Amino acid sequence: MSDRAYIGIGSNLGDRIKHCQETIRVISEIAGVTAMRVSSFYETAPVPPASGNWFVNGVVSVQTTLKPGALLLELLRIERSMGRATERARGEDRSIDLDLLLVGSQIVDQPGLVLPHPRLHQRRFVLVPLCELDPDLCHPVLGVTMGQLLDHLDDPSLVRLLVPVIRSVE
Repeated sequence: MSDRAYIGIGSNLGDRIKHCQETIRVISEIAGVTAMRVSSFYETAPVPPASGNWFVNGVVSVQTTLKPGALLLELLRIERSMGRATERARGEDRSIDLDLLLVGSQIVDQPGLVLPHPRLHQRRFVLVPLCELDPDLCHPVLGVTMGQLLDHLDDPSLVRLLVPVIRSVE
């Protein structure tokens, strides 16, 4: 059985676009991952606003046979391979940041893994590219679509289109 998984990608250190592109390539090579779709890249203010450099953010959706915990371990491995420190202060600059946002309609609440991502519905930098890929996707806990969440979002942060591309990687 496979599920559609959504992964948030971000970088605010070095060549941000290159880091995101390389990460997408590596995600596409994970065994058990197929049918990748990639949102446009957006430049976004850091959260909280006073911290760090601006981010390049996007969302990748993949079809996967991996269980959420196994997919998360692969994403953590990718972060480490791209130079992200295992231990870091919250808000610290990073070459890559990967967040497992959703895996099908699964609801998971375990140490180290919460699905859907506990803050995805509060963050414009996640909802804008997520809605680009699938505005009718339903939040499995809140019972509303991502488009509805974005329409009613109380998040004044700036999210501006940087690289307009939606592409599929089969």
